[in-house]
Amino acid sequence: MEPLIETRTSKLRKVIAQYWQRWPRTLFVLGAFVYVSLLLICIPDTSATSKLQEFSTREQFQTQSVAIDQTHNQAKLRHFQCVAWRATSKCRPNGPRLSQNDKNCSEVIVNDESGYCEIEDVNSGERFHVMRRYCNGLKHNVPFRCSSAPDFANFHIEGYTAVEKTRIPGFSLPNTVGSSRAQRDGIVMVVYPKLLPSAYATIRVLRNVLNCKLPIEIWFHVDEINGDYAQLAPLQRLAVNVRGISFHPMYNPNAKGFLSKIFAIYNSHFDRVLFLDADNVPVRDPTFLFSTREFIMNGAVFWPDFWHPRRTLFNLHARSMLWELIDTPFKDMFEQESGQLLIDRTRHAAPLELVYFYAFHRPNFFEKLELVYGDKDLFRLAWLKLEAPYHMIKAVPAMAGRSINGSFCGMTMVQHDAEGEVLFLHRNQHKLTGMENEYNAGIGAPQSDEYPDLVIWTHLLSFRNNTNTNLYLIDAYRAAPEFPQSQPCYGKRNVENQKLFELQDITRMSFAGIEADIRHFAFEAARIRQSREVQWVGEYPNNSAQGIVFR
Repeated sequence: MEPLIETRTSKLRKVIAQYWQRWPRTLFVLGAFVYVSLLLICIPDTSATSKLQEFSTREQFQTQSVAIDQTHNQAKLRHFQCVAWRATSKCRPNGPRLSQNDKNCSEVIVNDESGYCEIEDVNSGERFHVMRRYCNGLKHNVPFRCSSAPDFANFHIEGYTAVEKTRIPGFSLPNTVGSSRAQRDGIVMVVYPKLLPSAYATIRVLRNVLNCKLPIEIWFHVDEINGDYAQLAPLQRLAVNVRGISFHPMYNPNAKGFLSKIFAIYNSHFDRVLFLDADNVPVRDPTFLFSTREFIMNGAVFWPDFWHPRRTLFNLHARSMLWELIDTPFKDMFEQESGQLLIDRTRHAAPLELVYFYAFHRPNFFEKLELVYGDKDLFRLAWLKLEAPYHMIKAVPAMAGRSINGSFCGMTMVQHDAEGEVLFLHRNQHKLTGMENEYNAGIGAPQSDEYPDLVIWTHLLSFRNNTNTNLYLIDAYRAAPEFPQSQPCYGKRNVENQKLFELQDITRMSFAGIEADIRHFAFEAARIRQSREVQWVGEYPNNSAQGIVFR
């Protein structure tokens, strides 16, 4: 056998042979290397872009935000001073600047001006843009000055501080109980002289018509009574006869008007409260509400108003200055009607504390800037701010009123339960008086009884079931000559051939007799008041012997 003859290139050939045998793997590695190299060459450097984006975001934050460490939920009040009003164009606070229209801090900002108040942190020298105003950010003819901007900027931080105390172990709202005994359910009502006949009538319906056994708290402000406690005589007599009624005077000088409702709920002796406006009449015993799934799951049930961002009387839309004040994103939903509220006070101490802060903080920006109407939306806003659970009734309000020759005038807001059935009739356009009133002549329907209050519930105008609520648009109007020019109406005037709304005769409904009942009871209250059949002893009624609680 001849020996193998090696040449000078044998080692190189071995290497080539070895790589040739592994060529698929080698080609794969080389291809990957080339691909990555091309990516690195072709893709632009994003570091500069990211830095620009970071700068833009930071600039936008300082331009559009109060910037009081709110993004980190730090409750840090800052010492601000006003610099000036900075005017902008295009009706946007972030629109092009109009420096020629700038104003000093004491000058009034008039209608249809857009811009912002510039403020400065006295300690750090940082400057921020607050009270950012679109042309329609406030209602027409609502003036303001940038001198208010420092307080405006700190408002939501003060609210955060108010809520923080509810997280302290052992905190509870006034008059709530621990777990040692069962929770107390009850009705809370606020009265003042004009509402006394309505309150009497509503309580009589609850007790004598609907057989409701829930205890009732009657709250009143001593200044509104003006020391004449005999005005409460009809209610005291009613309390003697039906029991389960307690009287609660309010002395807080600010707890008047709309704010008395918040004060009463906050200080109620009930753990779970159904608040009713005194002129809001249930057509069924409302006790069942405390057992509904919606209340048990959420601890709070609210009811919608007529109005929403697409049709609002109160300027509550995405560009309202309200959302900046409370540091909460705009929520596209129905406004709230607070003629009835169902709240578990033991479960919702934090949002109730925030509602109380909203109501009694001074200066009151809600009132000063007319951002909301009275107490109407404060509950909803506090729950939204804290992301607390609640249920908003899905059925939109109906209207009770009269229809004459095809012209409808809604004079009462009608609310429903979670199943869409009528539950409350809020007679907010015509308070019961129990007495003759020539001013209202021509509004009411013919009546065959002797009760002087008008019959105004002959028809019910309801939004049709299974209709998109985005199409729910309520009109506020006058309906002369069918109704006096002085009478405000709500609903749809021309009810013939309505595709979205349905007009029904109330006489065919289960609650048809309720209006006759409340008119009767209001007449009864007026007679008691005039005769003063119940005498008051001293400053407060000496009625403990009859089992009436007066706190």
